[in-house]
Amino acid sequence: MASKREGSAFSRLKDKARSLLKLQNAPAAPIQNLLEITAHIERHFGPNFFVLHEKKSTLVHIDVNVVVPAAARPYHTLLSSGMSDRFMHVPRGLSKLALAEVCMCLPKDWPINQEDMRWATPEYFWPIKVLKQVALYPHLHETWVSEGHTIGSIERPEPLDPAERFVGLILLEPMTFPKGANQVLADGGRQIRYLAIVPLLKEELAFKIENGSRALADQLNAARVNELLDIHRPSVISV
Repeated sequence: MASKREGSAFSRLKDKARSLLKLQNAPAAPIQNLLEITAHIERHFGPNFFVLHEKKSTLVHIDVNVVVPAAARPYHTLLSSGMSDRFMHVPRGLSKLALAEVCMCLPKDWPINQEDMRWATPEYFWPIKVLKQVALYPHLHETWVSEGHTIGSIERPEPLDPAERFVGLILLEPMTFPKGANQVLADGGRQIRYLAIVPLLKEELAFKIENGSRALADQLNAARVNELLDIHRPSVISV
């Protein structure tokens, strides 16, 4: 016979599962910041970009803006749009961190354009999938994300990429952005911050859990690892 404590824990688990199922089927919030985000991208990254539109949305409608490579930025820049249409559940006193979007950069030769559909295959789609999942994550789990936060588990690793090298990620301040591009000014003076997604290898995620985000960020910075994805990069942690 289950103890009262076990029964209570099971009840909480069922309540959490019900809540998650309800959120997974919740309609998307009204689109609020699209014009400001689009203008921001044009101002800081130029007009040469296209949008990967989301066909079916839950909680927020997340599109991916793809800035094509140019001389000043010889790689693809991916920026989410829609994550900031809902406030995150930030702790009291941190309301200025309640709105965010996420970003990632892909190498120039990554097949992501409007003519080459290889980007939609698992081999090349996974960074886009990760970006969209992170943009939805705080709303689906009624939590918040900010610089230094990691997503991923060492005990139950779920690889992000087909090669199964990356098992988690850390969110950091974008390092490749032009000056002033890290924040979008929305209606009413509200600030939307961009958070850069950096996929992590297993030993890097383990190092963060043991030593903290700041220590890992220092290691990544020393190795010049940032939001520009390098699927072949070695670990920044000596093993």
